[in-house]
Amino acid sequence: MSIYSRSVSLVRCYSSAQTAMKKPFQGPLFLNPHAWKGLPADQVFELHKIRKEYMGDAYNPTDEERTAILSTISSLVPNKPPLDYAFEIENFKERLMNNTPMQDRGKPQKLSNQYVINSGAVPHQRRRIEQLTRKIAYEAPLLAKYRQPYTPRPRTEAPIRLTYNSDFTDDTSSAHNRKVALKVSLRDLNLNPKQQHKFKVLAGDKFNHDEDTFQLKSERYPEAAQNVNWLVDTFNKLLTEAKDLSKDDYSDIPLSKSHMKILAKKAVPSFPEHWKKPEDAPIKRHDIVKKLVAATEKAKDNEYIRKISP
Repeated sequence: MSIYSRSVSLVRCYSSAQTAMKKPFQGPLFLNPHAWKGLPADQVFELHKIRKEYMGDAYNPTDEERTAILSTISSLVPNKPPLDYAFEIENFKERLMNNTPMQDRGKPQKLSNQYVINSGAVPHQRRRIEQLTRKIAYEAPLLAKYRQPYTPRPRTEAPIRLTYNSDFTDDTSSAHNRKVALKVSLRDLNLNPKQQHKFKVLAGDKFNHDEDTFQLKSERYPEAAQNVNWLVDTFNKLLTEAKDLSKDDYSDIPLSKSHMKILAKKAVPSFPEHWKKPEDAPIKRHDIVKKLVAATEKAKDNEYIRKISP
């Protein structure tokens, strides 16, 4: 055996002896980062804090300590809540219990018919309403001293009746607000029979033969006042022409009442009494709940009457 082989065997024996004699670390746990792996995250961070305070300026993190801290990341991540399941439960009615289109099912519920107003306009509207209310309460009663009796003019002096329309908006030129209707009763015009016949012929389908009234509407101009002027001028021209019998009295032209068929209301036919057969009526079913409710109400009413009765 050579000297080299003897030295190698001695080294092996010495190293194996040292390994067998080595004992596990018996010190505090915060000084042994090897044993931190697998511990709860709060305990690992508490040991890290104690180790850092204990060593002070001599503290130097080791690879084992870093590995133990990094191993707690998975436990620190919060569990993903089952939002999908909760969302499905909340929107079950919207998805399956109504006629929502297929492409819109599952989406958040839309808010409809919600009153939306500009926040900057609210104070001004409130201030305006308060001002009008204050005027009605304190200034309107002062107008009583200007009260005068109203005596309406005879219908023969003022036969024209004008009807305006308004939707209480600022747009006075809309199709609804600018529309004006003129209505005149034939008996208020003081016309003789020939003049009445000529007036009816000239009025055409604007004359109602059932009510003996002439009605004309206009919305051709952007303002109601302009339509009123046109209606009054047109009616005055028609009345002037009807009173003038010197040219032609239209006595040979018969009246056309074909437009009255549209205005005539159709009679609603009545159901014959001898057709009614109550014995063939369908039998009412599924009235159990109604009967129970009626019986309960009757029992409670009787109990209440019994208590208050002498």
